[in-house]
Amino acid sequence: MGLLVSIIIPTYNRAHLISGTLDSVMAQSYQNWECIVVDDGSTDTTKELLERYCKRDKRFRYLLRPKNRPKGANACRNYGLEMSKGAYVNWFDSDDIMLKSKLQYQVEALENNISYFFCLCQTEVIDTISGRSKGLRAAQIFSDSAFNDYIRREIFWLTGAPLWKREFIDKNHLRFDEKLQQSQDYDFHISILAICDSYIPLEAVLVQLQLHDGNMSNSIIDSSQKFLSNIEVRVRTLHKYTAQLDEETKAFLFNDIFSFFKLSISTQNLSTRLKSWFMVVRSLKYFNIPVQSKLKESSKWLFGAISSKRYYLTSLILLPND
Repeated sequence: MGLLVSIIIPTYNRAHLISGTLDSVMAQSYQNWECIVVDDGSTDTTKELLERYCKRDKRFRYLLRPKNRPKGANACRNYGLEMSKGAYVNWFDSDDIMLKSKLQYQVEALENNISYFFCLCQTEVIDTISGRSKGLRAAQIFSDSAFNDYIRREIFWLTGAPLWKREFIDKNHLRFDEKLQQSQDYDFHISILAICDSYIPLEAVLVQLQLHDGNMSNSIIDSSQKFLSNIEVRVRTLHKYTAQLDEETKAFLFNDIFSFFKLSISTQNLSTRLKSWFMVVRSLKYFNIPVQSKLKESSKWLFGAISSKRYYLTSLILLPND
């Protein structure tokens, strides 16, 4: 029968979408799975829908995020892991589709290559309005320098693509940061690649990302918490993994941080602009720049943050193609 796979799906008000996801789970050629759906407090008909699926197939479990856990998909993912029993773990989103052979191909790959701890696959983007493919989510999912290349987004994958060995997740105490509102999968995968950057890449498309109004309108600027989460992840990466970062990746991270800061000038309130400025200044300590230059530029940036004048925002560190 094979080892049990735990599929963990956070959801919030996706009653109109999640049936496609759950049907794709039921259609898996690999049959030994449990699917744990963790509800983040839906106010639509998610509860009634999931109860029908649970009655139809006992491999489904419907759980509510505990009230003592923060709202958000990250807490739901972590709670689902805690409640799961599988030897393998596949986090998945409640609006995406597993192609029929996903679990089978990835379980077989890991069982045939026992020294690896996770297996990736390709993801195809589907326009739900036209039904047409928009191509791969990322052209490349493999690199000989996966840690630095993933940070620079030269390779990339989303939450649903990997199948993980549970022993690896538990041994390294790997969890999603429940304080983050965005960039959580980026942060999670960076933390994993810092520990282990060897994995099995399957070039087969085994996941479909469904483009719809809900995810196309998920803007980084509509919430200060979302906005600052994106910067925090990049500053944290600079701080936590400095010794593992090459110089190009450090410059890339700073460029990203500074780009968010510039965006804050026209989109965020004063408090968020000042917090963004502070995180830019924090990141300067990882670069060999004269103190006088740091002070001069930091002062200009502060004035730009207060006055909302973008022409004060010139960067000290740029990537070669800037």
